[in-house]
Amino acid sequence: MAVTELLGLPRTRGRLPLIAAQGVDALGTGLFLPFAVVYFHAAKDIPLPAVGAALSLAALLSLPAGPLAGPLVDRVGPRRIVVAANLLRVATFTGYVFAGSLWQLVVLAALTFWGEGLFWPASGALVAQVADDGQRARWYAMERTLRNVGIGLGGLAGSALVLAGGYTAIVVLNAVSFLVAATLVAAWRGGRAGPPAAAREAVRRRGYRAVLADRAFRRVLVTVFVFALCDLALTVLLSAYVLDTLRLPAWQPGVLFALNTVLVVLAQTVVARRVERLAKARTLQVAAVVWAVAFLLFAAGPLAAPLPVFAVLTVATAVFTAAELLQAPTSSALTVALAPPHLRGRYLGLEELLFGVARVVAPVTFTALLAAGPQLPWLVLAGCCILAVVVLAGLKAVPEPAATRETAHA
Repeated sequence: MAVTELLGLPRTRGRLPLIAAQGVDALGTGLFLPFAVVYFHAAKDIPLPAVGAALSLAALLSLPAGPLAGPLVDRVGPRRIVVAANLLRVATFTGYVFAGSLWQLVVLAALTFWGEGLFWPASGALVAQVADDGQRARWYAMERTLRNVGIGLGGLAGSALVLAGGYTAIVVLNAVSFLVAATLVAAWRGGRAGPPAAAREAVRRRGYRAVLADRAFRRVLVTVFVFALCDLALTVLLSAYVLDTLRLPAWQPGVLFALNTVLVVLAQTVVARRVERLAKARTLQVAAVVWAVAFLLFAAGPLAAPLPVFAVLTVATAVFTAAELLQAPTSSALTVALAPPHLRGRYLGLEELLFGVARVVAPVTFTALLAAGPQLPWLVLAGCCILAVVVLAGLKAVPEPAATRETAHA
């Protein structure tokens, strides 16, 4: 068995520029992401509460980006939107260097989030367009692995840059990374420029009405929102839970996050290969059950004796990551399998909208639940997972019709 097959990697011949662009994009994001809030506070002298409020407002203003990306992807093709989204982020990160007031931060951050909202549906549609038959889950898994590697390496490089030259260098290099990614995708000719004229006419006549008429996809959207909340639990909730509720040492959240990242990098593509022939809805049901188990383990933290608490949290994080490994590539592949090629952008656009809503709802909801009781947010999340299992039970098998299989070889 070839090494690429053993590792669960997709066939990439003729598509290396696309992979390079994804890697560069992830590396640049990793440079800035760990220092985003600190940059605006330390380099721009904006109070921390104001930075938090500004970023939340910017995220709220960017919610329409996903639904807007859908029609654009369906009309002009995903490759052009990927390039445009990267160029928009080149402009915004360049603007961060010169911005100095709160309103400028809100505008630039909102435009940055718009770039992300345009990028993800377009990137998902582009992967669906170029992946070989039956390998879409592998591509989504590889993309997620690249993002985790890039963010990890970028975070380390960013720390070194902060020590050597301050925060501005991070912002500039992030802008450069988006420019390089845009150039690589723009120069690559493996993707199609856009859908045929008949498909564009079908889009004009029906649009989102056709998407919302899809009963199976309406069920999937419920699970997209639930899984987005589950995914955000680690980044939004875990540190506050470990440090403020359980009163554990400050190093422990970092170790738990590192464990999650390492497991994703090592196992994501392998898991995607193992489950690619299984029914997607059934795989997502298993992921939901595994996530519920993880949340119950997290909830057990206050009940453990002081010595084994970190051991319980470590096991819970490993189980949480197992659910992520099952869900992440499968969910994207399911959405693409349900979508007709000429409406793929809209399907992925609505998926991005639900993720955006979850990003707005999660911080305020999780913190309020945590204030009401240390176990409450974990129990609510476990209940949401059971809801996802029930919703997915009504989803029949989703075979991928031959009409939706597109390959593009350079």
